[in-house]
Amino acid sequence: MFYYAIKELLKRKKLYLLNVMTIGLVTLMVITLNSLATAYREAARLPFEDIQGNIIIQRNGNVPETTSGVLLSCSLAPIPQVLVSQIINIDGVKDVSAALSLWVFDPDNFKRVSGVDFHDNFGKKLAAKLIDGSIPNTDNQILVEKTYAQKYPLEVGQETTISGQHFTVTGIVGTAGNEVMASDIYLNLGAAQEMAYQSKNLQQVETFNKTDVNVIFVNVSQPDLKTIAQNIKEIVTDSGINTGKTPLGETIGSYNIYTPESFENQISTVFRISDKLTWVISLILFIGAAIIVARNALRIILERRREFGIMKTVGFRNRDIQSEVNLETFIQIVAGFFAGLILSAIAVVTLSHTTVSIAIPWELTAYPHFLLSNPSEANVTQMHFLPIRLEPLYVFASLAIIMVVGLATSFLSVWQINKLKPMEVMRHE
Repeated sequence: MFYYAIKELLKRKKLYLLNVMTIGLVTLMVITLNSLATAYREAARLPFEDIQGNIIIQRNGNVPETTSGVLLSCSLAPIPQVLVSQIINIDGVKDVSAALSLWVFDPDNFKRVSGVDFHDNFGKKLAAKLIDGSIPNTDNQILVEKTYAQKYPLEVGQETTISGQHFTVTGIVGTAGNEVMASDIYLNLGAAQEMAYQSKNLQQVETFNKTDVNVIFVNVSQPDLKTIAQNIKEIVTDSGINTGKTPLGETIGSYNIYTPESFENQISTVFRISDKLTWVISLILFIGAAIIVARNALRIILERRREFGIMKTVGFRNRDIQSEVNLETFIQIVAGFFAGLILSAIAVVTLSHTTVSIAIPWELTAYPHFLLSNPSEANVTQMHFLPIRLEPLYVFASLAIIMVVGLATSFLSVWQINKLKPMEVMRHE
């Protein structure tokens, strides 16, 4: 039977080849398009890898009248420690880290300074980037970013001054410079909080308490992300909102809550595609494939009416003929599916070598525009390879779609075969 099926397929190879190509195209498009959509969701999470979390919280603040001494970076407002405690108590929250991002306008040079708890997840992630030395053990010790250390030559064991205070360099960290919360200098959170508290210029802009921070990183499970982000929004909405606008148009006192979804619109690439569009295209392909394969099946049954009539006349039962037609259909499905699967694998490997650019919001890795000869240099972009892979879910989904098309075709063929009357066929053929 298998040999006979192959012989029949080769006899009408143009029609059968069209079916195989149609099935292969549907498989290719369903797998590739859905894998692309998933890859973009994964790409939106890449900026969060450096912070060991998937929710970032900041608060919009007032703009200082003068830029000197110690200030909160990019006009951020202080966040009270009580908010950190409230977030920790939300069901589903795995971990919460807090930091303090400062701009220090010293007479010698400008410094981006971050206060970090080196024992929380964000601090441990930073410590993992040490290329020399060790993390600070006291409040008068600091880590220096590699590029900054090369520009103002600084080495482990050397002393430097920040806002009139002397600090010893205990380590050098290697960063790309475009990460979320990128900084030139990292010190213990308590030391940064004391520095901010003692700054008269900062206190004139915002009332800062010794335990305040200005950025919070929250780590949650991906399935709980939307729910917990909404819970946090409800908590911070109850906070007092001031009047006025920041230079970026945000309401002063309001909170910004960033999740991977916040970065999806920041991804720049020609291959971007939404989930809804993906499913619409998949549905259209499914319907189109079903029409083409069914049309060809009817045409083949019509061409083989005499053959099937003779087979019935010499004793073949309907189910014998049906088995033969179903086998031919199955061979076409298998051939088309594996052809599409191979092409999908090639497409995925090819796309995995393409890069996507993700624009990081200025306030997440801010550098003062007015200190740059070219203000556009303050805009930070991360480049990543597209994290696309052959998803087993979409492989099985495409197989299920193709099997539905195959079953529909077999049902239609059986219906047509059962209608054949041997004597009528022989009379008219």
